[in-house]
Amino acid sequence: MMRLKFIILVLTTFIFSCKRNHEGVESLPTTFTIKGTIEGLGNNNLYFRLPNKDYENLGYRMDSLIVTNGNFSLTDSIQGHHFVSFFSRMKELSKSTPRGFYPAQSGYLNVILYPGANIKVSGSISDFMDAYPTDSDSINNELGIFHKEIYPFMNESLNYRVKSAYEEDNEKKKVFEAKADSVGNIVKSIKKDYVLKNASSVASLYYLNDMLSRSQINNDDAIKAYNNLDSSLVNLSFYKDLSYRVNAINNTKEGAMAPAIKTTSTLDGFEFDLASYRGKYVMIDFWGIWCGPCVSEMPKVKEFSKKYNDRLEILGVNSGDKKQRIIDFVTRNEYNWKQVMDVRDSEVDNFVLRYNVSAFPTKFIIDPEGKIVKKYVGSGEEAFILLEELLK
Repeated sequence: MMRLKFIILVLTTFIFSCKRNHEGVESLPTTFTIKGTIEGLGNNNLYFRLPNKDYENLGYRMDSLIVTNGNFSLTDSIQGHHFVSFFSRMKELSKSTPRGFYPAQSGYLNVILYPGANIKVSGSISDFMDAYPTDSDSINNELGIFHKEIYPFMNESLNYRVKSAYEEDNEKKKVFEAKADSVGNIVKSIKKDYVLKNASSVASLYYLNDMLSRSQINNDDAIKAYNNLDSSLVNLSFYKDLSYRVNAINNTKEGAMAPAIKTTSTLDGFEFDLASYRGKYVMIDFWGIWCGPCVSEMPKVKEFSKKYNDRLEILGVNSGDKKQRIIDFVTRNEYNWKQVMDVRDSEVDNFVLRYNVSAFPTKFIIDPEGKIVKKYVGSGEEAFILLEELLK
């Protein structure tokens, strides 16, 4: 009898210990579950992107979710909070034009995944993803309510863009574009109101960062919303990214010292230090091969690099391209100035965040003392005019 009691005690201790770590503290959940039904989705799979499972290699993995008669379920592991988009390749959800597709957020099922999340989804497919999450926590409840308010407007704006793309009459085209802008401004207004009034919401934190990165909120309103955020949000990765951008607003003002760029994230692997360019003017060019306007301006950059090689240094900061592709591109075109690579998940080499870059191309003119003279977003024509004045 004593032997039986001993065995029971050992088994009980083993089972109990599986729920606790070596310090006797209950283990936190490491998985999430999302399941639901979306009418009209049929048997069309949902595709999504999650962080690499080992969390040691930065980056993401693509995966798919089997859907049966609109029903789906997924349980997987995750660390931290992540805004994840599930999308279908259904024709009904695509905003196609003669020149390609408009990226349509209203065509995605968007959720915030985190350890312990138990998310349920319901809704339907029309010409957008009219489906929203609820949660065992408030996180996706708030997100779902917010998306339900803005998605119809986002979809309406995109539909006007599509009509404009197919319209051959220029006057009618302008009418559709004006309507698209008008409805789009409604979306921006709702977003701004939401982030200013929901200081403790994870969804609000995510969208404040997203709006700032897309230049959909002015700097003063962004700083006001940031300063009002609840302290419970400070440990989230969304908050860390946002804090970089808010700090960068002040750090990249005219007359400020240019933020440091000291990195081995270079094409040759050797360390580069922006400070080594002191004594010359510098143009920092944030670009990508995927960015048409960026590529179209590079012959002009090359021209200035040669014309003023004794007084001007060019630094390219590439975002979004793989190293070998950059090497092939700059070698083929003889773009011989220094290139560094932005690393999205790095605290050291995330130059896009550090310089508060929200659009491509973006150019900074730096004086010989290392101070920012001017920032240009979009077309660099004005940047080249300024350089001519400074260097003549």
